[in-house]
Amino acid sequence: MFTAGCHENPETRNCVDANGRVVSDTRCEDAGLYSSYHYVYGGSSGGNWGDSVVGGSTTPSSGSGASFGGFGHASGGEGGGE
Repeated sequence: MFTAGCHENPETRNCVDANGRVVSDTRCEDAGLYSSYHYVYGGSSGGNWGDSVVGGSTTPSSGSGASFGGFGHASGGEGGGE
């Protein structure tokens, strides 16, 4: 038996460069050294470093957790235009 809301997927979070390409999370973790990097929540990418993230937001959706994206992790969520 499944209970509604218990098995929701967390929102994906990817660290990206100024061009929206996936980079290592360490770039976003030390924003003082790497000011052109930021997280994108949601969106879609191939999940590999260098892939573009399409769609998403710089802030997480209300009430959702964020899973870590980055190398080797395919993103989910809504797509959008570049």
